[in-house]
Formats: sequence, C-alpha cells, structure tokens
Amino acid sequence: MKIEFRREPDASEVRVLVTARERTPEVESLLRRIAAPATIAAYDERGEVLLRPEEIIRIYTEDRRVRLDSDRGSYLLRCRLYELEERLSDADFVRISNSEIVQKGRILRLDFGLTGTIRLILEGGLETYVSRRYVSRIRKLFES
Repeated sequence: MKIEFRREPDASEVRVLVTARERTPEVESLLRRIAAPATIAAYDERGEVLLRPEEIIRIYTEDRRVRLDSDRGSYLLRCRLYELEERLSDADFVRISNSEIVQKGRILRLDFGLTGTIRLILEGGLETYVSRRYVSRIRKLFES
C-alpha cells in the first residue's frame, strides 16, 4: 500500500481518494475505517471502552474530573472538556454550561423556569440545567 499527501491551498475540505485495481476486502476495510466516526476512549473499573459519538448522552466535569454518561453507563475520561467539544463539534453536541456538553438529539424536553432557568430532561432519566450564560444560545437553537 502506498500513502500519499498532496497539499492544495485552495481546497475547501479534506478529500480522500482510494485508488485500487478492484474493490477487495482490504480496500473495503480501509474505506470503512476512513468513513467511521471517531471514537472516544472512556474508562471504568474494568478498563478502557471505546464509544462512538452517537452513544454519548452528555459529558461533564465533576470533582475536577471529566465524566461521560452514555447508553452503556457512566465513564471517566482522560482529556479536557474543551478538547472533546472541538472533537465533537460536527457530531451535534452543544455546550450548556462551562462544565457540560450534551448531545442535542438526546434532549427529550426543556422546562423553562420562572426565573429564566432551563432544565433539560435527557434520555436515560438524566436531568441537568443550562447556565444563565448559555440560555440565549439554547433558546435560539430550539426556536428554528
């Protein structure tokens, strides 16, 4: 296999071209790996678990540690919240406070309080609050 990189200053996006004589199982495997969404390494008492972005419900900080709630349970992460926000920016995640990011598609209901607070009801029976700084962003997000 030969790997080549070509720099194109006018390119508007990353483009990957796989050239082969025919579509072999090796080529199929390569195409699947290229197209697969990035996984997030999370940890529990049994060790490392790889999670796809669509499995994640929310990512938050608690006791100076970054935690993740998913379909499969709760895990610890070994990276910073802002790094995850950058990695997941294309995967439908939204910041709701300085210490929490949630997946938009996992929000079941928004409860608006009389004091201007927003409580989010998430899948899995999880509840969290939008901080005042992010209320206007969340309102705009769900108005359209």
